[in-house]
Amino acid sequence: MNRSKFWVIAFLAFITNGFSLLGLGQASAGSLARTIECNHNIAHNILTAKALGALVGNPPVKPRLAVFGPFQVDCAVVRMCSVAA
Repeated sequence: MNRSKFWVIAFLAFITNGFSLLGLGQASAGSLARTIECNHNIAHNILTAKALGALVGNPPVKPRLAVFGPFQVDCAVVRMCSVAA
C-alpha cells in the first residue's frame, strides 16, 4: 500500500472515531450505524404490530373460487358403480 493512501485511510479513521475516543465527539460511526439500524427495526416492528392489530377479531376473507369444492359422484348417473366398488 502506498504511504499516501495509508495516511488518507488513517486520517479518515481518526476523523470518524478519533474524536469520540478522545471524548470530544458525541458518537462514533459504528454507534451511529447501530442507532440507524435500531430505529429501522423499531419502526418495522411498530408497523407489523399495527397490521396484526387490525386483523384481531377479523378472520381473513376466503376468496371465491371458480372451481367448486369436493365433488360427490353419483354412481347410478355415471354408471360406474361396479368400478368404484
